[in-house]
Amino acid sequence: MRDRINEIYVKSMLEECCIHEDKSRLVTLKSKGKAIDISLVIKSLRNDQVILIQNVEPDEADSIMLSIAEKFELSESLEVQSGFVSNLEHRNNVGRYFMSVNKRKDYQFISSHSEGDSFIKIQLASFYCFENSTDGGASILMNVNQQSDVWAGLREKVRRGKSNRTLTPSEISQIKIMVQLNMPEDTLKESDEILSQNTVVPGFTVFEVLTSLRKTHCKVLDKKLYVYWDSISSIDHDSALEYYDFLKKCKLLKLNPNNLDIRTLDNASARRLGNFGSKYDQLFKCKITHKMQPGDFIIQNNLSWTHSASNWTPGSGTRNIVGSFA
Repeated sequence: MRDRINEIYVKSMLEECCIHEDKSRLVTLKSKGKAIDISLVIKSLRNDQVILIQNVEPDEADSIMLSIAEKFELSESLEVQSGFVSNLEHRNNVGRYFMSVNKRKDYQFISSHSEGDSFIKIQLASFYCFENSTDGGASILMNVNQQSDVWAGLREKVRRGKSNRTLTPSEISQIKIMVQLNMPEDTLKESDEILSQNTVVPGFTVFEVLTSLRKTHCKVLDKKLYVYWDSISSIDHDSALEYYDFLKKCKLLKLNPNNLDIRTLDNASARRLGNFGSKYDQLFKCKITHKMQPGDFIIQNNLSWTHSASNWTPGSGTRNIVGSFA
């Protein structure tokens, strides 16, 4: 029945959608109290597939996520990400490694992105469903096209640093912790577009800038990749317009009859800075659409796959999905 629900859901989409659905990229496993073959999960991730495990208990999801992270030497990152949640006002810890997802207002959608930014370099993303009884709230995962010409025009909002003196090793460590900069790698470049600046230690200035993209090493696939980080997606007005159009073509968009302004639908509207040319039909090779059911656990490569969620009609049900990252 569960598979049939998702089959009907996907078939309801319009043929005009420019990103084709590819269920061959989704590996489905069933738990039902039996131990999951972690080696199969690892193999699937190395094949750049997404894994869906059904009928998983919350504590089992914690255990599976830790086992996967250990295989890729990411257990420390998993601990750091879950521990960092206590410093965030918009998320809460759920279990050992999971956290609540970003809150949204009525009718808002979450456009396609990879979790984090080029400094944090999150490698794995996973999602667990407690409840999803809304008339929308589908998870949409998109596989990134590394050969796209669009990457050259996109920009990422990052921090850069500039020092007018030689920094001591202690100061370099302090700067990394305080403002998340790896010096001298993150030195301000002539091509960076400065948005703001602030002096944090004597003789050292931190800049908020827009910068061209650079590839990130992917531990899962063991190669460098362009990544459509949240720090890229959330600053581009074109990303919101593309996602709106995508949802509309796929019959996944729920509209507020009293306010059709896209800014009220876009949860990242306040962070967008300009039009940098995101084009979904060029950025992504294929997609997987899945409306998660209670006990569903999805694991994906955070660098090669983005995630997003369609919106739903207020009052149509409850969507309680949590995430874990490493």
